[in-house]
Amino acid sequence: MGWMSIGENRFLPPTLIGKVHVKSFSTPTYQLLREQIRADIISGLWALGTHVTIAQLSKHYDVSANPVREALLQLQGEGVIDMRMNRGALVPVVDVAYVNNVCRLRGAVQSMLAREAARLATPEQIAQMKALAEAHEAAAATADTAACVTANRALHHYIDSLARNPQAKDVLDSRASLMDASRRSLGYQPGRLDVVIAQHRKLVRAIARGDQDKAALASLEHTETARVDLVAMLSSKR
Repeated sequence: MGWMSIGENRFLPPTLIGKVHVKSFSTPTYQLLREQIRADIISGLWALGTHVTIAQLSKHYDVSANPVREALLQLQGEGVIDMRMNRGALVPVVDVAYVNNVCRLRGAVQSMLAREAARLATPEQIAQMKALAEAHEAAAATADTAACVTANRALHHYIDSLARNPQAKDVLDSRASLMDASRRSLGYQPGRLDVVIAQHRKLVRAIARGDQDKAALASLEHTETARVDLVAMLSSKR
């Protein structure tokens, strides 16, 4: 089945290739399908604002209706889609209010996690974090928006995990899909990627040095400027 493919990893460091989206053969079909639908929303296959039916998804992914329905229910619980009674699901449109709300939530949670990451990160984890930051810079050098979004998410996902707070990380992960889909659709304002790289370096440096206060501040600054950039992009499309 095509939807079980691993996907593109060309901007990940060698130590991570083969680990992204790899699932056990014992993983239930609906969980695999949930991850693939989420990835396809981010990629734009199911664009923001798109209405999809269970029959349509069953045919596209070549699976029965039951795992599709279960996958959609889980994605609804994460805020990725809105279920419609007897009419499938709607991929929500990301507007300015959504970006403001999610970015402010993300800023509060990620600054807390960055503080903990600075306190807890091991030398091996710091090396991995630096490799992911370098992978993002390699993606940025190509000006490939999709690659930048993927590499950026990999870096922040890893930093968030260093805090050893899976509950907080789940809150962030559940709202990342629509934000990433919006970013891939809108792109970046001129000069934004240079700012992102500088902010990543500041955040990585603070965590590597164990400076909890600077890590928290760097994370909050990064999230706030991302919010401003996305809001500006959305406003320009009106």
